Amino acid sequence: GAGGSTYELAKECSHHGHIVALYVAVRGEFIVVGDLMKSVSLLAYKPEESVIEERARDYNANWMTAVDILDDDAYLGAENNFNLFTLRRQSDAATDEERSRLEVVGEYHVGEFVNRFRRGSLVMRLPDQENADVPTLLFGTVSGVIGVLATLPREQFEFLSALQAALNKTVSGVGGLSHDAWRSFQNEHRHRAKDGAKGFVDGDLIESFLDLKPEKAREVAAAVKLSVDELTRRVEDLQRLTH
Repeated sequence: GAGGSTYELAKECSHHGHIVALYVAVRGEFIVVGDLMKSVSLLAYKPEESVIEERARDYNANWMTAVDILDDDAYLGAENNFNLFTLRRQSDAATDEERSRLEVVGEYHVGEFVNRFRRGSLVMRLPDQENADVPTLLFGTVSGVIGVLATLPREQFEFLSALQAALNKTVSGVGGLSHDAWRSFQNEHRHRAKDGAKGFVDGDLIESFLDLKPEKAREVAAAVKLSVDELTRRVEDLQRLTH
């Protein structure tokens, strides 16, 4: 230190109850911990009492590879079976038992080992651009893949979910494989489901609309009750938002 003085870090408080706490994300007083085997737990630091207390946890047995905080009540995790999932704090629940449990609100099979989340974007945002205020998060994988996650307004998410369903009916998967089954959450305890991901839409599939032949594009546009031109504009806007 300045003038030859020395400093040392003194332990103020701690929290136990993890197998191995591998990942930590912090926002204000909240601390989200990703555990080797015990999924995600939400802690809160109370400086006036010098304590860290557990507020809620996910009771699923996920082996975590990365965590992040989307907002005060929503959290993001990646685990070692190549899935992403989102959790919500039930702060308005009626009972203490419900409030102590993080609710799984989104599940998505990426098919890549995600080991890092970072706030940011792959494109420069212009203030007057449509969707300029949509928050995005980047993820990186052990094989070098970079991906983008965008938190969408409810109305836009529902529209894109309908578009995704229309594309799945019109475009057959490679080798006849089901896109919904591929994107569904899966691990040692759960097998592929036919109903697909929950709380996520697949941006790569959405953008495949731009490569469709005219007759297929008209078929998909009719399914979501838009003209081909308007649907193309909306998909291109989403594309500019993310990459």
